[in-house]
Amino acid sequence: MEIRLCVGSLNPAKIRGVVSAFENYFNIVDVEEFRVETGLPPQPIGLDYIIRGAELRARGAMKEGCDFSVGVEAGFYELNSAFYDVEASYVISRGYGESLGFSPSFPIPRWFVDEIKRGRFRELEEIVDYLFSTKNIGDKTGFISILTKGVVVRSELSKLATLMALTKILNKDLYEKPVEG
Repeated sequence: MEIRLCVGSLNPAKIRGVVSAFENYFNIVDVEEFRVETGLPPQPIGLDYIIRGAELRARGAMKEGCDFSVGVEAGFYELNSAFYDVEASYVISRGYGESLGFSPSFPIPRWFVDEIKRGRFRELEEIVDYLFSTKNIGDKTGFISILTKGVVVRSELSKLATLMALTKILNKDLYEKPVEG
């Protein structure tokens, strides 16, 4: 099936991941990228903000002619007094419904979160660029590449989050079928 894919981001790593996920199932004839302002803080903290950001990006990218639009949002959530980074991917389709998926999560140093909350840094990328003398790491391989010594890169997190969101769309009948008893 040939599709036109619209992505609510100009971040090259996110776009690579989304396109890579869709290429497993569809023939992509066109990819359009859109800057979508969510009105949320630069560093979402909490799953509600992360999910809302992904959904707003997907909705903002759904333009005329798009078969699918995708919004990817990264942020932190707290679990047992520790913070974890995760990417959420929200997929909207014309005819297959909407779905949400998540990437694997990884722990973030607590003091990174404290520095953001204090306002010294606006987002994770700023801290990482400052500490590791990188530039726009979030648009490239991401902090995860530093933590995993290059084994995992950010685009893979975007890809996995999008693949998880596509499970519901690819199996629409399964999700809509009532349990027979």
